[in-house]
Amino acid sequence: MDDRKRSGVCGVFVLAFFGLFPGFSTVLGQEGEEINPKKLFEYHCATCHGEDGKGTKRGRELKAPNLADPEWQGKKNDEEVLSSIMNGKNKMPRWSDKLKPEEIQALARYVRKLAPKKRS
Repeated sequence: MDDRKRSGVCGVFVLAFFGLFPGFSTVLGQEGEEINPKKLFEYHCATCHGEDGKGTKRGRELKAPNLADPEWQGKKNDEEVLSSIMNGKNKMPRWSDKLKPEEIQALARYVRKLAPKKRS
């Protein structure tokens, strides 16, 4: 199997593992409690990204992206969003040391919902 195919298979595995495919919509925490991704985002991410994902003054100084920007959303695939949350990027900390995989999964899906819906 060449490297591109292997990379694609690994990417699909990661997305499936973290439940980023549509069939894995409910994320449960300890003892079956549903994880609230909005609260997670507000607590861990809003300092830089703002509650709406558009960024704060501090976030802009740190060059945090506007997560609500449809153009940014279009340039990033689910694996990249997940990787940034897990491993950090630039000045953003790695959250895999502080959050559970299911919380990271919930945050990644929440980030995808920050862009305004396209009108048909």
